[in-house]
Amino acid sequence: MTDLLRQLEEEVGKCISCGFCESVCPTLPASGYDLWKGARGRVILGKELLNSMNMEGKPNLQLSDSFYSCLDCFACLQVCPAGVNAGVVSHLSRSILAGAKMKGSRNPYASMIVAATMKYMNPLGIHRGLGSWASGLKFSDRSENLLYTGNMYQLMAYTGKMNAMRSLMGDAMGRFMAAMASEIPSLVRISATQYDKDFKAKLDQSLRNIAELLARAGVNFSYMGDEEPYPGTFIYDLGYLEEFREYSAKVYRMLKKTGARRIITVDPHTYDLLRNAYPKYVKGFDLEVVFYTDLLDQSKLHSTGKNVAYHEPCHFVLRTDAYNRPLELLRSASEVKLPARSGKRNRCCGGPDELIFPDLSEKISNDRYAELEAIGADEIVTACPICLSNLSKKGKVSDISGLLLEAMKG
Repeated sequence: MTDLLRQLEEEVGKCISCGFCESVCPTLPASGYDLWKGARGRVILGKELLNSMNMEGKPNLQLSDSFYSCLDCFACLQVCPAGVNAGVVSHLSRSILAGAKMKGSRNPYASMIVAATMKYMNPLGIHRGLGSWASGLKFSDRSENLLYTGNMYQLMAYTGKMNAMRSLMGDAMGRFMAAMASEIPSLVRISATQYDKDFKAKLDQSLRNIAELLARAGVNFSYMGDEEPYPGTFIYDLGYLEEFREYSAKVYRMLKKTGARRIITVDPHTYDLLRNAYPKYVKGFDLEVVFYTDLLDQSKLHSTGKNVAYHEPCHFVLRTDAYNRPLELLRSASEVKLPARSGKRNRCCGGPDELIFPDLSEKISNDRYAELEAIGADEIVTACPICLSNLSKKGKVSDISGLLLEAMKG
């Protein structure tokens, strides 16, 4: 806890209260310009959190909604003249609140997600059927390459139904049920019986496209099927660092047991987590982590003749080590048009808030979709299942894998 407090003090101490961060923070306008759901407000609250620590080292303020609503997109960092990252402030503050273990200091939905993941190695407590997308495909029994979906594409088919159920219950009942599920994780499995069948088919096809792209690139790889664990993204992002240390070590042992030396990820969140968080929390982490587009031969792509609007995932373009390989390949396969808010000015889709603040997430996604649709392209493309889920409106949004496969066959 002391180290977290020191890091938070260092980060918020740089703030000069200029307000530039508020011009790019997606949650601020979506919240009706609620100061505490904006970047500068979170930095101010970070300072107040430090000031509110009691003699036992526990916070007195109830600040969780402000910090948990942060999307961790890091857009604020790109415009801050003092180099303050409100996303880091939020993550450190969430970690302090989670570590305090005080009544009211944790968000009930966050606690529910973490409890279910720790018990079942999956946020919804499911495994059976998550590997069904690969039915009929052949994989190596043992290979130095492991295709690791992390369940991310598969889980997106459930989020819409979960939020619809939550809307029917109302906020008070929803929070009560989430608090119950955090104590009795098996309750979360009730929601796992409901999913969007059509969207599941679309997501499954995206994974099949990725597998075929790799096969056409001559990559030999294995796959864990229904035994594949969720990587623990939510546990880390929500600030449950003690739990993440334990959980990530378990996932690492499972990955090592496959005999693979290289992990092929298929979504930006898992790619970022395994490359940047796992080495810090897993002793002796020695696996190579790549994104599947790293292994594709750009020279084999032919133009499809399509013009597309591309939504860049925040975890690719707004991190220190920006990753642009998907965009490079997309430009070989089509005429790419980017919205004004792209690159280091990218606007988040709102996806990371979908399970905890669905209304906020919906407003952010509507704004982003409007920007992308205004480009007037044939279709909107992204390289992230969370972005795909949150932006899927009017049937115009698709996964990059389909277009790349079309270009490789052309």
